[in-house]
Amino acid sequence: LGEPATQMTLNTFHYAGVSAKNVTLGVPRLKEIINVSKQLKTPSLVVFLTGPAAKDAEKCKNVLCKLEHTTLRRVTSNTAIYYDPDVKNTCIEEDEEWVSIFYEMPDFDPSRCSPWLLRLELDHK
Repeated sequence: LGEPATQMTLNTFHYAGVSAKNVTLGVPRLKEIINVSKQLKTPSLVVFLTGPAAKDAEKCKNVLCKLEHTTLRRVTSNTAIYYDPDVKNTCIEEDEEWVSIFYEMPDFDPSRCSPWLLRLELDHK
């Protein structure tokens, strides 16, 4: 969370004083997400479409209609919190391949990783 949270906070300062940017950003937004706040100050989401949907207004509208009121609970089939102290070797067998691929990245610093992880299984529907 360190680097993305820092970038989100820096972006907040870029929008300071811009009345059109009336959104909650930075640390306050991160707190809303982590605390699973039921009363978001400005519930919003930015989605960048790729492929054919990115250039087709009708497909964009279809995506918008599906996302207007979607909760994490509706798009996940399972969630679990794990304590996994060996960050380079996951205790979750199904994730071993993904974890090994992730740690092949050159910028990986294991000292910045938490042993706690939230695993979300997305629903295929």
